[in-house]
Amino acid sequence: MTSTIANAGTARHTTVSPSVPPVLFTKDLPGPLSLSRLETFGTIRKFDESAGYWNEHASTLYGRAMIVSTVAPFGTVACALTAAWVWLGGPDFPRTIDVISTSHFRSTSAGRRIRVFRRVTSPEHIIRLGNLPVTTPQRTACDLVMGMDDAPDPSAINTLVCRLMTAYSFRASECLQIIKEHRHHKHAGRARIFFESLQRESEPALGQCA
Repeated sequence: MTSTIANAGTARHTTVSPSVPPVLFTKDLPGPLSLSRLETFGTIRKFDESAGYWNEHASTLYGRAMIVSTVAPFGTVACALTAAWVWLGGPDFPRTIDVISTSHFRSTSAGRRIRVFRRVTSPEHIIRLGNLPVTTPQRTACDLVMGMDDAPDPSAINTLVCRLMTAYSFRASECLQIIKEHRHHKHAGRARIFFESLQRESEPALGQCA
């Protein structure tokens, strides 16, 4: 697309590249099979038959934040498995969109159930990536351990926590401090034992994360 900008009586032509949306919906495409065709080409990865996200966006931290900010409800904070995907990436988008909110969401978004966590979260445990408020890597690790009951594979949670600690160079002691601040959480004791064991193994348990 070309736009003309007048400057001191002269016309300058500048080329403006259309921005690529992080999420593509079937309503934006010429036909219902277009989404599947783009996935076959490796351009997108489908959420479901109604939407998909661009693989190019999913390869960067801020690109993943853009994807999640598009599908997460407004005014919520991405947390738990969704936050872990933002921080670490991966081939598969989580099966739920995990958010901190005081609201309840009955409808799905991009074929994903909105899973709400009503947890008190200190402002210092939230960071904004572009338009997306998301829990910090440290807080995300704590939430993952404290929410293991909902995890289909607890060993996968252990791996995610180790990957977060390695990628963002934080220690088990930082997580223990967060857990201390939320000691009334029903799984705080379990989380404390988990991070204490990592601490004993040698911080940040790089051997376990290899």
